Amino acid sequence: MRRILRTGAAAAVLLLLSGAAGAASGTLENVWILRNGFTLTVNGRAVEADNLLLEDRAYVPLREAAAAMGMSVTWDPATRTASVSPRSAALRLAAPVDPFNPVVDLASLGVRAEDVEAIGLETAGASYVPVRFALEWDQLHMTDGQATAEGRPVLALHTDYVLKLFTRTGGMLRVGFTTGGLPELTPTGRRQIVLVPPSPEQGFHWPYFLVLPSDGHRQANAGHRRYLIVDITNTGPSNSVADTVARTRAELERGQLPSARLAEELWAPMLMPAIPRPVITYRYGGQQNTFLTHALDRDTATLHLMMQEPGLAALLERQSRQAGVTVDSLMHLDRQVAAMIQHAVGYLNQHGFGVEDQAFLVGFSASGTFVDRLAALHPDQVKAVVAGAALDNMLLPLAEHGGERLIYPIGVADYEAITGRAFDLEAHNRVARLVYMGENDDSNTVLYQDSYGDEERRIITTLWGEEVLPRARALTALYGESGGHGMFILDRGVGHEYSEVMYQYMKAFLQANRDADAPAYPLPDDPEQLPFTLYAP
Repeated sequence: MRRILRTGAAAAVLLLLSGAAGAASGTLENVWILRNGFTLTVNGRAVEADNLLLEDRAYVPLREAAAAMGMSVTWDPATRTASVSPRSAALRLAAPVDPFNPVVDLASLGVRAEDVEAIGLETAGASYVPVRFALEWDQLHMTDGQATAEGRPVLALHTDYVLKLFTRTGGMLRVGFTTGGLPELTPTGRRQIVLVPPSPEQGFHWPYFLVLPSDGHRQANAGHRRYLIVDITNTGPSNSVADTVARTRAELERGQLPSARLAEELWAPMLMPAIPRPVITYRYGGQQNTFLTHALDRDTATLHLMMQEPGLAALLERQSRQAGVTVDSLMHLDRQVAAMIQHAVGYLNQHGFGVEDQAFLVGFSASGTFVDRLAALHPDQVKAVVAGAALDNMLLPLAEHGGERLIYPIGVADYEAITGRAFDLEAHNRVARLVYMGENDDSNTVLYQDSYGDEERRIITTLWGEEVLPRARALTALYGESGGHGMFILDRGVGHEYSEVMYQYMKAFLQANRDADAPAYPLPDDPEQLPFTLYAP
């Protein structure tokens, strides 16, 4: 005989606890029973427990039945009393929870999804953590769409949390757990893109992408030193961090940037920050300026100095808020990228990638300008720099010329005020430097408000005029006259792009420098296509 009993309340069943039945006292007698003769379900789910049928009445162990209904049982042997009450307990998960995709298995806690009425999450100093909860079967998923879109984890890394589960029977289960850290960097032989969240405590307020190369060129690069290749996002103006992250990822997935191609062919990991380009324009002291974060322009590089002027600081705070960012998040972007490089090298080497402490910087257009300026501001962290479409706006290792003070980013007149240390030409020249542009490039940055402020534009046009090619040639000559070293190339017949011959030279340039202790300057194989000027010791 098999009878199915469906019930959602303890009152519908007579129950046994540890083989003792009924009230606190009674008499013994012989009875005929049928063992395991029926099935008990609670909310449609069978209770896994031995059961008995006595005179067509159903008996199950009280402890198992109560647990199935989210209750707990205590037994007092002195009074032979069983007490049933809403379950309240505290547990702790042994394994860390993934902060990027936090999931808790409720079944392992003895809880079913249908028994949960309310959920809360708290951590030290915060009794409410704003995440969304979703129950899928008996798994609890915690999500935060905005955080994920902006490259932040749903939960903080290496942090203690308490999950509070309130049951329909009035009980509460407190589940403590600790989150894990960054994902494991496990080589798969295929190209991988990993998003690393912001870490202000380690010096950077924005996420960055790491690209792990495939093994397609591993053998060809065996036995050579391995360097991290760093490029800067150039995704256009946007006040949205999520949009910047999405555009940067899409650019990396296409893999068409020269930096991405070089990273793959040199079997080098690649770093690209996802720094937004907020629309911030301000007028102060009779001049109008616009931030261009993706080129590390003067406004961006001197923000920490501008914030020392109370009137200007208040204006910039207001403009930043309107753009959806904070001044702190834009402060010292050069140092933030330098901190990302240091963090990425440690992260990669923790997982056996064996990259050098210094990096290769490779950029084009605005990002070419950024890497040229970053190499000048942080030469000790740079092994070599390849700055494309930057001959007409490269930073000169020169403080004065033609009666003009060459302020950043034209020259180094205020280098010490910006960096806190004097400009060191010897350190500057320890960076292997390749700067190039198309001979027919007519992308004239001096005409754009976001590229230069009024004073910078005045200095540039006074000294070298507005035309791109004459300015590029004049800056190239001055670079050598000032004692600066580097390879400077005009890519013949090319506009705001680069030829395949130029790309192959970039690759040869980095190959020559990865194993060299001093800057190496190989000569182009095709000087007709790549007319060059070289300043080297």
